[in-house]
Amino acid sequence: MSVRSKDPTFVYLVARAAGPLFFSVLATTNLVYQVEVAHLDPLRLLLVGTVLELTCLVLQVPTGLLADAFSRRWAVAVGTALIGAGFVLEGMVPRFTAILIAQVIWGAGATLSDGADDAWITDEVGVEPAGRLFLRGSQIGQVTGLAGIFVGVGLASIRLNLPVVVGGVLFMLLAVYLFLAMTEAGFRAIPRHSRGTLAGMAAGARSSLGAIRARPLLLMILAITVVGGLSSEGVDRLYQVHFLKDVGLPRFAGLSPVLWFGLISGGSALLGIAITQVIRRRLDLGDHQLVTRSLLAFTAARAVALAGFALATNLAVAIAFIWVANVMRQAFGPVQRAWLNQSLDPANRATLFSVDGQADALGQIVGGPIIGAVASGVSIRAALVASAGLLGLALPLFMRAHGQASGEPIKATTGDVA
Repeated sequence: MSVRSKDPTFVYLVARAAGPLFFSVLATTNLVYQVEVAHLDPLRLLLVGTVLELTCLVLQVPTGLLADAFSRRWAVAVGTALIGAGFVLEGMVPRFTAILIAQVIWGAGATLSDGADDAWITDEVGVEPAGRLFLRGSQIGQVTGLAGIFVGVGLASIRLNLPVVVGGVLFMLLAVYLFLAMTEAGFRAIPRHSRGTLAGMAAGARSSLGAIRARPLLLMILAITVVGGLSSEGVDRLYQVHFLKDVGLPRFAGLSPVLWFGLISGGSALLGIAITQVIRRRLDLGDHQLVTRSLLAFTAARAVALAGFALATNLAVAIAFIWVANVMRQAFGPVQRAWLNQSLDPANRATLFSVDGQADALGQIVGGPIIGAVASGVSIRAALVASAGLLGLALPLFMRAHGQASGEPIKATTGDVA
């Protein structure tokens, strides 16, 4: 490979372009596939999500410790391959049990790569450049994700399982590229005498817990992540069903539900690209209070938009509200990662990113069955209103975080390792 092809910034941006592209190919119509081909009802849809998040909850921290102790390159590459394998299984076998197994496989892959990629690029280029790369990568991913929507819709028009299978295969090819292209010049693993031992990983776990206890802001960030998870699982699993069952998608001009969801996702992506560009130019990621106020505003706007979407009976109004909700979520993600990254120590950065992912999984595991029960026992509208209400619980947490100091991360100590 050429020198440029192994440049960390270049490789990271390739991953940030390819990942959303491939995920959009398979995800845009994945719920339609689960409803129309696998015949999953709302409760089973939520159970599928719960199995995925339970897998993430159990594996997030162990996989983060592996990435910190051994190799973030291996973690990212193997994780990406497992994501692809899980989706290939789901697309090939449209049965409830097989789809549950697929969630375990791709959930394990997601926990391996989640956090390890951001920790890797931070080690290679530094904290401040990494924060800017998070936003730049998010914007590139929104562009490629938009293209993936139309590819996915085109494939689904041929056969509903096709985008799921093709997207999975593409993820597996991406894994091969990442394994060959990623370098680890800035990575410092656990010392060799402890590598490969449980004692070394236990020391990493103690180090990470000590860092969390020493930084009240980290605890507040994790609490906010839990609340976000409580809300997001119901929305992710039910918003397309809400369009299909409650709002209705007319078939004028030959627009099938698959094409409608492609247009809805495409509109969200275009708006998200514009908003992310404004954030890149205007938001100082080093200003703790400004970042906190911005995240609070994103969250409040998303909660209001979700409530409006849940209650909307007109298609245009429902689309407008879901666009606002999705754009606020797209704006939130990279800014939150940069906010968290500033509080992390290099020695356990991947582990603490994984703890944040675990907090999200915990929220989704708790919130998913509750929202599913409301959807089955009351209505999908009521479930989406409940999701908006749960998201609102994050607002006082942001207000408290606003008054807490950011400062430099406290260096975590690994202690003596046997």
